[in-house]
Amino acid sequence: MFIPEFTITNKILRNITQVEYSKALIENTPILSSWEKQLQKEARVRALQGSLVQIGLNVPQDYVKKYIEGLSEKNNIEMVKMNEVFDFIDEKRRSNDLHEEDIRNLYHILHSGSHQPSYRKNQSEGFVSPQEILSEMVQLIQPYDQKSTIISNLAARVILYTNGFEINRYYCLEEHYAQSQQRYMNKLDTIERDEGEMTEWLEYFTEGLAHEISNIKEKVMLLARDTKVAKVSGRVKLTERQERIVEYLQDYGILQNKDFARVFPGISEDSVLRDLKSLINKGLLVKSGSTKSSRYELG
Repeated sequence: MFIPEFTITNKILRNITQVEYSKALIENTPILSSWEKQLQKEARVRALQGSLVQIGLNVPQDYVKKYIEGLSEKNNIEMVKMNEVFDFIDEKRRSNDLHEEDIRNLYHILHSGSHQPSYRKNQSEGFVSPQEILSEMVQLIQPYDQKSTIISNLAARVILYTNGFEINRYYCLEEHYAQSQQRYMNKLDTIERDEGEMTEWLEYFTEGLAHEISNIKEKVMLLARDTKVAKVSGRVKLTERQERIVEYLQDYGILQNKDFARVFPGISEDSVLRDLKSLINKGLLVKSGSTKSSRYELG
């Protein structure tokens, strides 16, 4: 059995304390459900875009957002596969453990089931030999020839989720890694340099986690103080379609009649207009213009 070697340093303790503090505030601060969905969607968009950067694809974040919204006409196949992987992880979070078979499933999804997962057969500099991969699989370091880094990040996400750090699925580490790829790889290299000692990597990992969750905490606190949200939270029920309207406006700022069919396929224009009128009456939206040229914005 693999037993990691590390020392709990003051830096790691400070990072963990910051994570726990931010986590408690996030989980105990009620916000409108549409804002919750918005934060979850933003985290998914950033995670997808960051993961794509790590495999060498610089897909614009707006493009990823439109894909998540179902508003893009063409979809990058790697983005689609990566999103399926995150769906798998969201399901996996309900279990209590991570097994070798789960890692193989992640690999299988990333390759569209085109071939059965098999561990690498060639030596990768700085990583265990192919003969040792199975016995040391729990390290999750370079088990495959391709996309091992992504799989390691995904496995870390599952482990956090299943150990009480789901934090409403608001956060994302993949963007942090993508923004400093060289530092990320350098920190991974320290594990080999220090003969398996993981202290420096853990300092880096907990630093990124603390920074990301602290930023999310600030967003949540701002949303909770928003006067419009405070006005309706807990007192006014929004329908699923009304929440979708608010969410769309949070993303794109303006909704026009010409957008109805794209945002709400299969829903009549009259139905959307009734929802918009209801949101205006609740003080959440404002309308400008008239008839087909009407524009709706958050109030």
